[in-house]
Amino acid sequence: MSYVIIAYSILYLLPAIIVDILQIRHIQLYAKKEPVILNTDDYLIAANYALTQRKISFFSHIYDFIIMVFWLQYGILYLTQLYSQHFTNTFGVDWCVLMSFLGINFVIGLPFSIVQKRIDAIYGFNKQNFTSLLSDFLKGIIIGIIIAAVIFASLLFVMESISLWWLVGFILIFCFIILIQLIYPTIIAPMFNKFTPLQDEKLKNRIQDLMEKVGFKSNGIFIMDASKRDGRLNAYFGGLGNSKRVVLFDTLLEKISEDGLIAILGHELGHFKHKDILCNIVIAGSIMFIVFAIMGLFFESLCEYLGLYESHGTILILAMLFLPALTFIIKPIQNYFSRKAEYKADAFGASCVSKKALSQALIRLVNENKAFPHSHPAFIFFYYSHPPLLERLKALENLND
Repeated sequence: MSYVIIAYSILYLLPAIIVDILQIRHIQLYAKKEPVILNTDDYLIAANYALTQRKISFFSHIYDFIIMVFWLQYGILYLTQLYSQHFTNTFGVDWCVLMSFLGINFVIGLPFSIVQKRIDAIYGFNKQNFTSLLSDFLKGIIIGIIIAAVIFASLLFVMESISLWWLVGFILIFCFIILIQLIYPTIIAPMFNKFTPLQDEKLKNRIQDLMEKVGFKSNGIFIMDASKRDGRLNAYFGGLGNSKRVVLFDTLLEKISEDGLIAILGHELGHFKHKDILCNIVIAGSIMFIVFAIMGLFFESLCEYLGLYESHGTILILAMLFLPALTFIIKPIQNYFSRKAEYKADAFGASCVSKKALSQALIRLVNENKAFPHSHPAFIFFYYSHPPLLERLKALENLND
């Protein structure tokens, strides 16, 4: 077991901590320099917020590592022995072990969630009162339990019934994720936020003209009451197929000009025009395929090496424990292609109005979202799915009018 823990530390824990330290020092260095994009006060606020986030990340990496070691040494064995006393079939044992594992991990992670909510409130992002927080919390738990119960029951059935379970399991989960994308905008999202059709006819016509330009069909343009929960600005195109819809945060409408809004939506439609959404689905599916292949080919032997019960439930728990490390290693590849796609989407967004309109809108987003404009190259490499704003602005400036 010690070799697995050492490998985990070398491949994930230490690099992740080092990247956080590099980012912290980088922010501290640039916080003392002349502000860019933001005014002096907002620049320092953004720096402090970014530093706080990275310090939380630093401690959470260590905390999660300790929890992982606990599960490998004691937790998995204890749960398996506990439920083996009450169930005669392996399916029941595995399902209860998995659900208990998720529940315990959820409780263990609550302190970091509470701290994050508190920090967001201090910096003016979290706008929720206690009643709203509690309501979202309970609804999230209920939805999470239902989804987890269905997923794990389906996976365990496949693992017990089919020899090439990892391939069928991959197809099953991939299809389930597509299903979630289909129902999220119309069923899940309205459980948490109110969506009302856009009433501004002029803006609505401009957005519709923009969508027709690229052949994007949606079932409506909606305003989301984001300001009741968060002060940040955003807009997105949600769903797949007939469930696709345009969603604008009410905070965005209050802070961004009409031309800026059209430029931002043009950027998002640029992803649709360039088939970036399809590309992301293929890349995400490929990563998921790799994860399931590793599970199927190596994790039974890993169970034996770690001295754990060679059960399907244990295999799935090990996959969840090691997924952050695998994601940390593979994600930069996806991020590289994502950053390249963002430049092309920016170019299209600028062509819908002007590069000045998009630049001003992006700057406004950074100001309102208190995003610090400087990051260490290593942090960008591992975590940035979008290029740094300064680089995006420079690329926009170099576009031909």
